[in-house]
Amino acid sequence: LAITFTNKAAKELRERLSAMLGEEANEIQASTFHSCCVRILRRDIEKLDAAYTHSFAIYDTDDAARVIRDSMGELKIDDKMFKPKAVLGEISRAKDEMLSPGEYLQKAGGDFRKQQIAKIYETYARRMRAANALDFDDIIVKTVELFRACPEVLEYYQNRWRYLMVDEYQDTNALQDALYR
Repeated sequence: LAITFTNKAAKELRERLSAMLGEEANEIQASTFHSCCVRILRRDIEKLDAAYTHSFAIYDTDDAARVIRDSMGELKIDDKMFKPKAVLGEISRAKDEMLSPGEYLQKAGGDFRKQQIAKIYETYARRMRAANALDFDDIIVKTVELFRACPEVLEYYQNRWRYLMVDEYQDTNALQDALYR
């Protein structure tokens, strides 16, 4: 498995491998972190959480911000005090640290702003699950959770990909590093 950050870089990896190895290059999967994880989740997400099906939707930033806005409305939190895209950014940072909504709330301590974001995060996660939808962060988070919860799935991929190359490894974030490990 050769993993990289962008579709353009993945295409270039595939082309270089093909030029160097010929037909043997077909044995190597070269993809982005997200596309690799989507393939894994399409096959096995139901083993992690029966609420999800293999046909889950992937929400882009605008879709996710809409769900944040709806969650804030449900909680009666004014979107003038908390901008949906800023809240989404904070939730993204929490996911990068593999913090669940409850863990984020615990970490918030007495910080009112973070307590409110934790409530929004909880409602957002519930709404995304009910919609059978993942955001871009969820794609990697859910894959790491799947590997941790289902050792047989992890073992399958460890056997499938005996070697792993991460392009520009120094640029990985904590979540991508957890996936790699």
